Amino acid sequence: TAKIAANCIRSLLLNTNTNTNTNTNNQPTSADHSLSRHLLPRLIAFVTNTSPEDPEHARSLIAQTLVQFTALVARGSSQQGTQGASIAMALVVPTLLSRAATEGAKDDVYRETSARLLELASADQTAFRAVVGAMSEGQRGFMEEVIKSGRAGGMGGGGGGGAHVSAGRRRSVEEEEQAPTIALKMNFGG
Repeated sequence: TAKIAANCIRSLLLNTNTNTNTNTNNQPTSADHSLSRHLLPRLIAFVTNTSPEDPEHARSLIAQTLVQFTALVARGSSQQGTQGASIAMALVVPTLLSRAATEGAKDDVYRETSARLLELASADQTAFRAVVGAMSEGQRGFMEEVIKSGRAGGMGGGGGGGAHVSAGRRRSVEEEEQAPTIALKMNFGG
């Protein structure tokens, strides 16, 4: 049920910015803004509060929704010349890092957070740089660690887990190359 609720929230939040049926110039309506203002603080609180269990990975879905929402806002603000992307980015980047800090490298959180941070960086590089520039040295170092460990091995854990995964992959490739192959020849015609 948590996964269904997360997908419903995703539909509500993301479809408000792309609804062309009610608005001919593709601008969000005041109802869209109101819905976003109501949902965003609650979604941020949900993602950062990692004490309750999350067996359906709803936190992950909501984090992805926040990133997609930020990308939509970035696209809209670049067309309109507004600061929406900077504001959304300033909310979502710390949210993702907070979740990674509290959950740690378990359950591939670093890998997921790394992917989400890179999505944000590609959505609006200027806003992302501004947010990173405003971070403390410790926060930037942690973000770099999350991105590196997320990209290196997919398991997080500060690089140690990544080395084991890479070695395991190399070993399995070598075993596949040395394993005997069986060539099947079938004569179906006679």
